[in-house]
Amino acid sequence: MDDINISGTAVFSDVDKEKNKIQGPPEEQEVNAKLIFTEEQENDLRHAFNLLDYTGEGKIKAADFRVVIKALGYEPTKEELQDMINAVDKGDTGKLSFENFQTAIMRKIMLQDSDGDIMKSFRLFDMDDSGFISFENVKRVTEILGTYLTDEEIEEMIDDADNDFDGCISVQEFMKMIKNSVHFVTP
Repeated sequence: MDDINISGTAVFSDVDKEKNKIQGPPEEQEVNAKLIFTEEQENDLRHAFNLLDYTGEGKIKAADFRVVIKALGYEPTKEELQDMINAVDKGDTGKLSFENFQTAIMRKIMLQDSDGDIMKSFRLFDMDDSGFISFENVKRVTEILGTYLTDEEIEEMIDDADNDFDGCISVQEFMKMIKNSVHFVTP
């Protein structure tokens, strides 16, 4: 298969702040996200998909998806690959339409690119470079941003992420919290 070079720009939008206000437990929180491919990248994806659509029915076997992921330079474990497929193959058909295929690729690229952004956010909160986010750190950042949160709300935020109950949020806890609380909604 030809080399495929796909990367894109993740666009996060906050269309209607009241309507999309993040509330409820992390598993119910969503962020609208869309990965924008150039026309050439879109054509490369379509070409790769068509090469694997042996029957011409507009679907590829989920097992063949691994070929494309490897061509993109990713080496997911069998479990990661299965999770990627399960996320888009809702009917458990074992086949992916082009739209499902494209969505799976988008999610992989966005998650790969998001680690650096998450670390930048962590460093924004970790103002004293301690390697942890404390109550005082969160309070200071909310003051700088002009966001009003009660002490109880800040404590609740920290408690939700603080898995080892030390009163602070470590890098690992922050990464886990962000990755578990953001669901990508793709068109």
